[in-house]
Amino acid sequence: YVRMIFLLLVGFYTSRVVLDSLGEDDYGIYGVVGGVVAMFSIISGALSSAVSRFITFEMGKGGKADLNKVYSTSVLIQILLSFLIVAFCEPVGIWFIRNEMTISPDRIPAALWVLQFSILSFVVNLMSVPQMASITAHEKMSAYAYIGILDGILRLGVALLIVHSPTDRLVWYSALMACSVVIVRMAYGVYCRMHFPECRFRLIFEKGLVKEMFSFAGWNFIGVTSGVLRDQG
Repeated sequence: YVRMIFLLLVGFYTSRVVLDSLGEDDYGIYGVVGGVVAMFSIISGALSSAVSRFITFEMGKGGKADLNKVYSTSVLIQILLSFLIVAFCEPVGIWFIRNEMTISPDRIPAALWVLQFSILSFVVNLMSVPQMASITAHEKMSAYAYIGILDGILRLGVALLIVHSPTDRLVWYSALMACSVVIVRMAYGVYCRMHFPECRFRLIFEKGLVKEMFSFAGWNFIGVTSGVLRDQG
């Protein structure tokens, strides 16, 4: 609850500061380009619950080796998905910005930079799914809350730093947001390595387990898709 209240207050303040610093046009560009990339959270949202379920199930069985197998397999799935999403988002995103977005021609280069940083942020978030699922499965919600507060502080810092931009403010804001995502991802990684022995990646690809995880994620895919289309469509 402390985390939720803190992020709510920070969100109220930072959105006002960012809008004032970027202006309505650049603020809109960031929202649209970031929203297109965010639509791929359909995949990460569905997989997150699947990974959490399998980790929780193996915890109940008490098998450390199987826990590591699930974790390593989920990390490998995220790596493969990251390559596929980047390969798809790059050409489609560039085409969308150049041909479909109604923006001033002189803002297209900045919008393309926003696309690159948005893709980077999405891939980093995708790679943090196994760590977040492990924290949820172990019910370490205090860690989730502390890292969430760190995320809020970083976003507040980004909002305050926009006015000190050494370059285009929209590009600077996108770069700083990507940096904050990387820092939060590192925090998840460090916490999981310190507290959960199974969170050590090994090159494992078990076809049966991958099939099971995707099958379970498939049912969640419907609900997550509805939510993302509602918010980003």
